[in-house]
Amino acid sequence: MNRKLHELRKLAKFQERLAGALQWQRLGILVVIDTLIALLLFFILAKQGNWFSSFVQVFSCAHAIGTSIYFLVMLSGVIEIKNLWKRLIGLTGIFVLGGLNGTLIVVAVNDAVLEIPLPAESYESLLATNIFLSLFFGALVNSYFALRDKLESTAAKLAEKEINEQRLLQLKTKAELEALRAKVNPHFLFNTLNSIASLIPVDPAKAEAMVQKLAHLLRFTLDASHHEMMKLVDELQVIREYLAIEKIRLGERLSYEINMDEALANVLIPGLLLQPLVENSVKHGIAPTKTGGQIALKCHADGKFCHIEISDTGQGFDHANTEENFGLGSVRERLALNYGENYEFQIKAEQGVQIFLRLPYEIQNDTH
Repeated sequence: MNRKLHELRKLAKFQERLAGALQWQRLGILVVIDTLIALLLFFILAKQGNWFSSFVQVFSCAHAIGTSIYFLVMLSGVIEIKNLWKRLIGLTGIFVLGGLNGTLIVVAVNDAVLEIPLPAESYESLLATNIFLSLFFGALVNSYFALRDKLESTAAKLAEKEINEQRLLQLKTKAELEALRAKVNPHFLFNTLNSIASLIPVDPAKAEAMVQKLAHLLRFTLDASHHEMMKLVDELQVIREYLAIEKIRLGERLSYEINMDEALANVLIPGLLLQPLVENSVKHGIAPTKTGGQIALKCHADGKFCHIEISDTGQGFDHANTEENFGLGSVRERLALNYGENYEFQIKAEQGVQIFLRLPYEIQNDTH
């Protein structure tokens, strides 16, 4: 059983070597090299007389010997020998054997097919010359192929390393996005529960209404949290639910409007990207003032980009001299991770706060 398995492995190895030897690119290079060697030898060794006969002999010798050496090297596996001296001895033997084999093929073809017989007295000198040339050119050509294989192997390893680095970068980016998204949900929940807690002593009925709306909102956001990207229409629905909760707490002090071009309904954006920005407007712009204010969210298409504007008429802040809170910081990080440099994010805080986003289109077809 072990012997049969060993034989099968040897056969598989031989088939692998044969497939490598029969690669068209390698064979094409072999033909070019043998032809160049033939032309070089023809101009160096050509004698006066029948130049066609001389060219045919040199050309046939170069290709017969070159092809013999090539297949002997590729199929024998000598180049796979780890020990340098054993590999050199094996290659030397193959070069000599290739020279002998190529010479016999040339003599036979010239005599039987081309009817260009070689005088008997020329056999010995032809054989010696071909063996010498086989050793010389065999070493050069083998060195070329070995160097070429090494360069290809190095290039393949570098390409694989680059692919692995890209894969690791993608995994790192995904992990960072997951970490940020994991922070967004508890942060939003914590603030909403604080709002409910503040209402319980003064208006239990409103607190109960907020709890019901919060349950509805959490069902929606938990479903959306299974996807890294959300449709814009779904993101706006989350914001509507959130603002409805805050409307119960703030009453007439909060008013809001949300408008979206219908063409943008299926545009994909990072999930819960806009909600922290709206939450900032409520928490820092509207809630601290006695008169309250209005929040407006507008989405419109512009070529291949989606423009989103979030504005409030609250108390505003000095953006240049104010450290960004969690909401703004997380949005910036997620935008950079998702879009690289292909986005715009601007904040103006002159009268109230205006936030402008410009995101590239990515539409999901609705198959439901």
